[in-house]
Amino acid sequence: MDYLLQLVDQFGYVAMFLFSWIVFIGLPIPNEMAAAFAGYLSEWRNFDPTTSFLFMYSGLISYGAFGFLLGKRFGTRLLQRLFKGRRKEGLIKKSREWMERYGLFAISISYFIPGVRLVMPYIAGTGKDITFVRFIIYATPSAGVWALVYFQIGRYFPKSFQSIVYEISSKAGLFAIFIFSCSLVYYVIFIVKKKAPIMKRKKLRYRK
Repeated sequence: MDYLLQLVDQFGYVAMFLFSWIVFIGLPIPNEMAAAFAGYLSEWRNFDPTTSFLFMYSGLISYGAFGFLLGKRFGTRLLQRLFKGRRKEGLIKKSREWMERYGLFAISISYFIPGVRLVMPYIAGTGKDITFVRFIIYATPSAGVWALVYFQIGRYFPKSFQSIVYEISSKAGLFAIFIFSCSLVYYVIFIVKKKAPIMKRKKLRYRK
């Protein structure tokens, strides 16, 4: 955390953009903690909350976009080089299984799962049927929800946000299932509403 403070003292709001790239550059600081820390700073270091959140959120999205484009360009070879080790190889395997099971919704769910969030953009980039636009459509809403949750934890619980973040992260799987269920219900309702006028027109034509 001291290193994050040094970044803020040196770069200000730009440091909050860089928080999302912390793990990529090799520092063992969870994204959740960095996001909450941005919220903490907006409350205790006189940074504007809206500006702080936007910088942090744009960093999160840019990291995902960067990972997707690298996966699209270099494929699985880059994954094997970037994510070495038994644990990281397990994350790659898990991410692929999620893509096969949930399709594009796996991109949305991944933001709520520690570790998988870092690997999923590369996995999505290696998919032949996944375009950059589709990745952004499925990534940005869930990334926004994830970022806002941890950002607000840092703002409203400045003295205990670290312990809260660890507690939430340990139950991230249940949270992801909840988010996926809500998304699935919303998707079904959206499809039903979209098809309802078409079905009515068909019935009217049939009666005539």
